[in-house]
Amino acid sequence: MRYPDAQLRAGHRPVDLIPPGADPRNVVVVQAPPRSYAGPILLTITITGGIVLIIIVAAITFQMAMAAAAAAVPTVGGAGVTIRLAKKGR
Repeated sequence: MRYPDAQLRAGHRPVDLIPPGADPRNVVVVQAPPRSYAGPILLTITITGGIVLIIIVAAITFQMAMAAAAAAVPTVGGAGVTIRLAKKGR
């Protein structure tokens, strides 16, 4: 038998679980069901997905705010603002 509770699962009742003077055929040994990990795994996936979604929304919002600010600066202050991307291969 591979597991410690394999005898209980097979219906064998150890002597130390049977009360003295009781008929072993009438004794029922109650054991807890195995633990389910579906809930904690689903909770972890949900939290991780929510955090990723919040980061993506914040990045898009920041990008739109910076683009709007760069477009509004020349009209407000009269100064030109240029956004340049770094060139690779220099």
